[in-house]
Amino acid sequence: MNETFLATAGALVEQANTGAHFNITFKSVFGAVAAYADSNIFPTCGTFGIAVKLDNATCISIINEGDGEPLKYFAKGHVKKGYVVLSNDILNDPARLNDLVNAAAAYVQER
Repeated sequence: MNETFLATAGALVEQANTGAHFNITFKSVFGAVAAYADSNIFPTCGTFGIAVKLDNATCISIINEGDGEPLKYFAKGHVKKGYVVLSNDILNDPARLNDLVNAAAAYVQER
């Protein structure tokens, strides 16, 4: 498991205090590291940056606002539906980032 990606994902989950509501685990996924809330993947961290799993409408809205991009684990790979790679503007806004991380954790529980 990539230690840098693990540290980034761990800090993301800790900052959002997601562990207070869910059992959090981490696993390697296609060279990246994913965090799982009660066995459901919700953010992933890799060479692409940080992506969260949200409903398609929210992902499209974030992308259309210029605050994210579709997730591809590999440059020539397919787009992972329901994920958005977050922009630096979001990553540098702790309140918004925490809201999106927690929204992702809640979303994957509803699916």
